[in-house]
Amino acid sequence: MSMRRLVVASTALLTALGVVVLGGYLLVFSSSPDRAARAAPADTGLYLNVYLQPSTAQRASLSALIERIPGFADPASLDSKLHQLAQRLLAGMGIDYKADLRSWLGDQVAVAVSVDTGAASPRIVLLVGCKDPSLAGVALPRILAARGPFTLQRYRGHDLMVGTTASYAVLEGLVVIGETATSVRPALDADAGAAPSLAGSSAFRSAMDRVPSDHLASAYLNLARLAALGGQNVLGGYSTASLALIADGSALHVIGDAPFDRGRASDSARQAFAMGSETSSLADWMPAGTHGEIILFGLEQAATSLEAQLRADPSLTDAVQAINSLRALAALGLGINIDRDLLPLFDHEAALALDRVSISAPRGSLLLRPSDPIAAQAALDRMRAALVEHGSLVTTRDEAGVLITIVEVPQIATIAYAMTDGVVVLGWDGDAVAATIQAHASGNTLAQADAYDRPFRIAGGHGGNELWVNARGLIELAGEIFDLGTEPRDILNQIGALVVTAPADDDRLGFHAVLTVK
Repeated sequence: MSMRRLVVASTALLTALGVVVLGGYLLVFSSSPDRAARAAPADTGLYLNVYLQPSTAQRASLSALIERIPGFADPASLDSKLHQLAQRLLAGMGIDYKADLRSWLGDQVAVAVSVDTGAASPRIVLLVGCKDPSLAGVALPRILAARGPFTLQRYRGHDLMVGTTASYAVLEGLVVIGETATSVRPALDADAGAAPSLAGSSAFRSAMDRVPSDHLASAYLNLARLAALGGQNVLGGYSTASLALIADGSALHVIGDAPFDRGRASDSARQAFAMGSETSSLADWMPAGTHGEIILFGLEQAATSLEAQLRADPSLTDAVQAINSLRALAALGLGINIDRDLLPLFDHEAALALDRVSISAPRGSLLLRPSDPIAAQAALDRMRAALVEHGSLVTTRDEAGVLITIVEVPQIATIAYAMTDGVVVLGWDGDAVAATIQAHASGNTLAQADAYDRPFRIAGGHGGNELWVNARGLIELAGEIFDLGTEPRDILNQIGALVVTAPADDDRLGFHAVLTVK
């Protein structure tokens, strides 16, 4: 089994066990300490942790959420149904949940990804809570049989079982699994106190102090360490980030935090951070029937910063040449100067509103609020004139006193646009642009819908970049990725909406993701 497949299996295991926890079948009624962090090496760049024994308050909220799902409303049968679900999910991975896991599985499962300077790939270990080491020692050879045969090595007073594509050790209260003995030994060093651990890292403790302590799952990212893989010392002024998943009323809520160091950030990063404190406004233009939207600030600045990073890396010459080719193609084929006329339209607020959420065929409109409306109108006029000069057909129509321009670019596409009240509205045809103008004029917009506003209230309000997708949009998207059966579709139908928002204040970037349940 490759390391990639081990990570996939670990992720599936985390998901399955998280579902089982929702029924509250475990007997401990308070959150456990983070045992796994003591075995995670201090050089860990990414640490994911799921508690299998949440607090009394979190268990109550989880029970209320899961009882809304069809087939799980009866508390008397909830326990057995969740065990059956875990058995079925893990069976697909070749694991017998009842025989191989249930008897010894402890209170948490974590993944630690460590970064060695100069290494070709990171070290990844799976850290599994263990309430009975003797039973784990019997079950693990069965679970990992295909990764053997195993040979015994003694290390730090423990039996380190070394296989062909996996190695593991059973400690007091914890099982450590990695692809090789080299990936497992640093965890045993950290747990024995022979090397620094993540739990002893001040950066880790500080990051976790910034998110709710009573949580179901958490993530810690040492962005400076991860960015070092690409030869960077910091990532846009950010060094660490932390996230926590909590059950909040009728929703699941991810709360995150990332301190921002203005002194170590680039000018474009500081500009982008400053825009994160602004409240988005373009939902006031989206029709009420919108299924999904994403609003981003400072895309021009982000593009400029990204291109500068690409040009600074000699290994990315092909990407730079592709960008230059795109500029030349736009200039020669369409007469459009991307840097002068197109990118400045994205220098402030930009939004994509979808009336169909789809990977293959999304349908909707693009809304732009540039910082200089007069300059934006001049840029639109220049691009229109250039397209006409290069053979495009231009027509216009009036909608509620707003002039809509429809441009048919031969062998490419038809694009319609209008500019009113400082906002540029673009769509595939005049009707899409007209629908946006009509919605704004009538006030029948997405911003007025409770399905849009409610999850943002749970998240703490609007601010900075945001994403919103309603249940129907999620089902359409999931249906393109997976072959949805009746049961999964029934579950998805209980979802209200998914929102993500990233507000900024003086010295940190916040993060909120909320999944509401009907």
